[in-house]
Amino acid sequence: MTAQIVTSGPGDTTTIGGVIARFEHSYYVQRSAEAALTMVGPEAGLAHDPLAAAITALPVGTTHCVGITAVAENIAEVHLAELRPDGRRFDYLQLINVGPGASGLVITNIQKRGS
Repeated sequence: MTAQIVTSGPGDTTTIGGVIARFEHSYYVQRSAEAALTMVGPEAGLAHDPLAAAITALPVGTTHCVGITAVAENIAEVHLAELRPDGRRFDYLQLINVGPGASGLVITNIQKRGS
């Protein structure tokens, strides 16, 4: 995976890469829909119950790595790699938009791209 940022760390709310990393860390490491949703603006259209169900459906021990490349001030190309405990790997390619939120940057849109 090549990108400007490659991480599985906790990120931050001050940079485009940081907020995306924080969202993914909340999802995969903390396994918390509540924590993940603090990184998302209402315009993104994510709801708690479906997000919580998706997290619960992930096998415990699933790990991730996210590659983030900013392509504009508020848009990043994202390559998310998910590795399940049984060795299966799933890759997700996305375009993610961010914008200002109450406590820093938040994700405003997640769009699937390619395969």
